[in-house]
Amino acid sequence: MSLPWLDVSTLSHNAAKWPLPCRILLGFALAGLVLLVGEALYLGPSRERLQALEVRGHALQQQLAEKTGLATSLEARADHLRVMEDKVVSLLRQLPAESEVPALLEDVARLAVANGVWVEGIRVLDEEPRQLYTEQPMQMGAIGAYHDLAAFVSALGGLLRVITVQDVTLRPEGALLRLDMLAKTYRGATPSGKARQTFESGPRFVYDPSTLRDPFLSPTLQAARVPGRPALSPDLTRPRGLLEGMTIDQFEMVGTLSNGVQAFALLRAGSLVHRLAVGDYLGPDHGQVTAIQDGYIELVELFPDDQGAWLERPRTLVLNVNS
Repeated sequence: MSLPWLDVSTLSHNAAKWPLPCRILLGFALAGLVLLVGEALYLGPSRERLQALEVRGHALQQQLAEKTGLATSLEARADHLRVMEDKVVSLLRQLPAESEVPALLEDVARLAVANGVWVEGIRVLDEEPRQLYTEQPMQMGAIGAYHDLAAFVSALGGLLRVITVQDVTLRPEGALLRLDMLAKTYRGATPSGKARQTFESGPRFVYDPSTLRDPFLSPTLQAARVPGRPALSPDLTRPRGLLEGMTIDQFEMVGTLSNGVQAFALLRAGSLVHRLAVGDYLGPDHGQVTAIQDGYIELVELFPDDQGAWLERPRTLVLNVNS
């Protein structure tokens, strides 16, 4: 069985004589054929390119929004950066230009006495240069009760010079505790001829053991901590003398004088020699001369502790026989 020959020209010639529904179906068929060919050849690739351009345009819009936000805040960011740079420079200038280790050791001894802590030893380690400053580490060991040691470390943070405490260890030492720690002080690169700015410290943390317990003791053995040792407070309204503006380390005893009734000590500071009698004041810590001997003088200094009491410490200046 064979299909009859399909004569397209005959169909197209006789299409005008077709019934209306047939002609409509033929029109739809031709239109569908045109759409399929157009979709395959032109509309499909164009639609893919359009989708790719839309995705790229969306990404560019997001980048534009981000760049616009950065450009808007650029001035504020630059101002903030300048403020931070000025603050860093100011803080570095507040660091001492010299190590000041002797003065620091004196402060440590004062705070130890004020808090009832015995400093067993301080080992000054080699300086560690950094990019903008130099670290001066010190290995320190102290013995005392738990609250006393905590108050001592808190008082170190209250000093005018910057001190940080690291590598803290606690271990029993008989009935007390032993504290080993690495303390670091810092000095800047400020030239020695340039004046050092006053250090502006923030709010100071003060250790208050009144509501805390010693974690190394049983609750049944807890005892109230006495807020400092009572001592006579100095007369804070007394006018300070010229020699009280200098540290005692700046003086050396070079001799004594006596008129048969009263003895005087001769102390040299720089190129000047000063004469002191019993009862005179010396140094910034209310130091008062209590005795004058041929080979030494005795004085007593007063220090405030963190509990509102005053503590006294005796001190001796020995005659410099080589002066």
